[in-house]
Amino acid sequence: MKKIAIVLFCCVGLSACKVELSPTVNLSDVNSETEKTVQSKLIVEVMACSDYQDSKKESSDVIKTKELITNVFSDAKYVECYREKMDSKALFEIPITVGGTKPSADIQIMNAPFGGGMMVTMSKSLKQKIDNASKSAMANLSPSVLITMKNDLDQDKKVVMHSVYLDKKPVLIAPYTLAAGKSHTFKLSDVSVSSALDNGDTLVYEDSDKRMPISE
Repeated sequence: MKKIAIVLFCCVGLSACKVELSPTVNLSDVNSETEKTVQSKLIVEVMACSDYQDSKKESSDVIKTKELITNVFSDAKYVECYREKMDSKALFEIPITVGGTKPSADIQIMNAPFGGGMMVTMSKSLKQKIDNASKSAMANLSPSVLITMKNDLDQDKKVVMHSVYLDKKPVLIAPYTLAAGKSHTFKLSDVSVSSALDNGDTLVYEDSDKRMPISE
């Protein structure tokens, strides 16, 4: 399992923050009919890691962020708070599901049911928990997703990407090769993430040789 990345924009109290879900997936696991649970990083931007009066204590922002995240992800595990350049970030781990033939978890990365490709699915209960947390924190939690996939198979795989950023460049629909033995990172567009939350799923890519037929 390698890295995906999901980014949420939120507000804890009076502080603005970013939340980044960052799992890692293997292509073989995504294609598998058998589900597996993996731990994904969840990184939340906070105002400061330490209390301004006592550096040995956590800041109030970290404390509030812990409460907010565990209200959305009950199995979230707080790991640490650290600084990256000018930003302070609280690191969590949350379980997500990879593989399977139909959605069964709050967040799942799976093979597309029409025979090829990758989809991200999010449950209605997760959407409700995000909405509830937004209201209670007087915030607007709006996620963004970044996926890093390793092609652990022994051959290249040709795909067609949908609404992603490849090397930080926006792509609506474009061919792409998942090179064997390499890791590939792609960030979902805001529209794709909204589709996953509001509609339950979003298509990340199709296998080139199994593309979904377009009805006229």
